[in-house]
Amino acid sequence: MCLRLVALLALLAGPVGAEPAGCDALARAVQDTFGLRLSTAPAPVAEGWCVVDGVRLEGESAPRITLQTLRIRGEMAEGSLMALEVEGKGLRVAPSLNDRKTAPWLRDFLRLQTSDMQVSIRREDAADRLLVQDGHLLLSGGAELALSAEIAGAGVSAASLLTGRVTGLHLEWKNDGRTLRPVMEAMGAQLEPEAEGTRAVLAARDLLSGLIDAMPGDSLPQDTAEALERFVAALPQGRGRLVLDFASEDGIGAARLGLLALAEDPMGPAALARVFAGSGIGASWTPGLTP
Repeated sequence: MCLRLVALLALLAGPVGAEPAGCDALARAVQDTFGLRLSTAPAPVAEGWCVVDGVRLEGESAPRITLQTLRIRGEMAEGSLMALEVEGKGLRVAPSLNDRKTAPWLRDFLRLQTSDMQVSIRREDAADRLLVQDGHLLLSGGAELALSAEIAGAGVSAASLLTGRVTGLHLEWKNDGRTLRPVMEAMGAQLEPEAEGTRAVLAARDLLSGLIDAMPGDSLPQDTAEALERFVAALPQGRGRLVLDFASEDGIGAARLGLLALAEDPMGPAALARVFAGSGIGASWTPGLTP
């Protein structure tokens, strides 16, 4: 469910030498690529935007996605979607009616959240990469996520995104002190089946701290490790802003991450050193309320 939504929101762009796409073509592209259809046809407005109010994104076994207002515009070449910009207000996501697999904590989390989002992606054929720009998600609880990335070997489609390799990433997370608690409780319950509440949170925190300690020093300098430790120690209630940067010449994708599943100790130093070889991570954590 989350993968479909991330892939959908990750479609955006700038000029790539293609023709502006009409509203009908954009609606068809969304349906053909992701199996999701707009409940109401978007109408053209100024500057190439296609706008629809009170929209639902529907699909068999797909999450129920509704928005107060959706604005989209994009470009196509030879019938393929090359670029798209998306802006959404009043976004809500809920599991489909026949979904029995979504965990209760995630159902409750989604039920309580309304968000606004925007994102932009540009496909650069000459460099064989996809640029994700101006990604921004604002949750109703006060948490915010800003994201930009470079993905090698990827195009503007869900399948292509999954086979690409992340070569660069800039992420900013503004923690509101509430949003991450149910996430950490669920993580801790997976690690210790009998754990609940604070005990589950502590189990999740221990796992994250152990992961930081196991990261190779060539990829995770001491100052970055210390910043991440301060962030983890403040979780889940600590308010503040985490800034994370990642760079990799070869890139890290699903195939490389698959090496962890084959390792005897997936979270051990040896396995992590193989996966993050040639990569660098930088981070800072600023506690307290931030603008």
